[in-house]
Amino acid sequence: MKVWYIAVKDLAVRTRDRTAFVTLLLVPMVMIIVLGSVFNWNATSFQAHAVVVDLDDSALSRQLTQQVFASAGARDVLALTTASSEQDARTLVEQGRTAAAVIIPMGFGASVTSGAAAHIEVLENPESLIQAGVVANIVQAYTTELQARRVAISVATSVLGESGAVPVERMGEAVQDTLEQAGSGRSQDLIAVKTTALEGRKVVPALDYYAVGMSLMYLIFTANEGAWDMLEERRQRTLARIMTTPTSRLTVMAGKFLGTLAITALQFAIIILLTRLLYHVQWSTSLPALLLMAGASVLAAAGLSTVVAALVKSGDQQGALGPAVALIYSLLGGSMWPVYVMPTWLNTASRLTFTRWAIDGFTALMLGGGLSSVLLPAGVCLGMAVVFVAVSAVALGRNA
Repeated sequence: MKVWYIAVKDLAVRTRDRTAFVTLLLVPMVMIIVLGSVFNWNATSFQAHAVVVDLDDSALSRQLTQQVFASAGARDVLALTTASSEQDARTLVEQGRTAAAVIIPMGFGASVTSGAAAHIEVLENPESLIQAGVVANIVQAYTTELQARRVAISVATSVLGESGAVPVERMGEAVQDTLEQAGSGRSQDLIAVKTTALEGRKVVPALDYYAVGMSLMYLIFTANEGAWDMLEERRQRTLARIMTTPTSRLTVMAGKFLGTLAITALQFAIIILLTRLLYHVQWSTSLPALLLMAGASVLAAAGLSTVVAALVKSGDQQGALGPAVALIYSLLGGSMWPVYVMPTWLNTASRLTFTRWAIDGFTALMLGGGLSSVLLPAGVCLGMAVVFVAVSAVALGRNA
């Protein structure tokens, strides 16, 4: 019962400051919508954005724009728009609004038919070289195949001409007919676009991702407020008097832990509800899985706050250590930027934080995962919570 009394007392003290509590709800809600809007990436697999300008409008240019680019394989990795002029396409690339522009010049089809030099220009955005490279590779594969067909047709027509099977005056017409028949074939017979190496991991929308990231960051800030209560009790010697009673260090820390747990759980539940209603964030289709992951995250955040509370000895120390821990966890754990864009060493280091595991768990749920998908991340968060409470109990015994 002592644990319960300590927890209820701390909860009552914390809820008296309604302004602070409301602020810790409003700030993350604002941060979620701002970051989710600014970093508005696609919630699907990898896609290369490009604009196409067909100034030729020949059978061969239409084959590229209407068959190759529209084939089932290409559609998986391409997001195409059209432009009416080369200048418009160049402007889109220069402004960073698209990764690449494919310019099919006037006379392309005629040049291919006559055997003259022909080219297709691909303008690349230097800030999106991977996407631009995808577009360039598809165009290069098309032109290579077209060149091979042109050589084959050239050889065939030469043989036909020498044999006299086709009159010389009809040779140009025969070449044109052959190319057009080749161009009218199914696109997958012309070119096969392999997307395996370019297939990116599926990611949640930016708004959903930052709903998780900002919620976890401010969860730590809220939990750290419990350190102020413990510092005040130390200053007033209340904590020292409690430790002289038949109350173990573990009981005191468990009570402090439960009080912080209650306030952080309330905050997290409200944020989940508000983001679902206002921002339409799809947290999970499985309520048990969501409750498990949320509960494990709250326990880990509350446990981390008890460590901070047990280690600091003054308000100045808490004012420096508490926000520093929250920011480091946010930066390292992926609250500020997506974990899948981290370099390898940072990706590995981020797994030392419960926020990284929590983000992995929540994003797995957002992508349609069930209870089994969060067993590992939830288990790691729960394990970290136990370690945090044990460490804080030892530290409190030395500093009380």
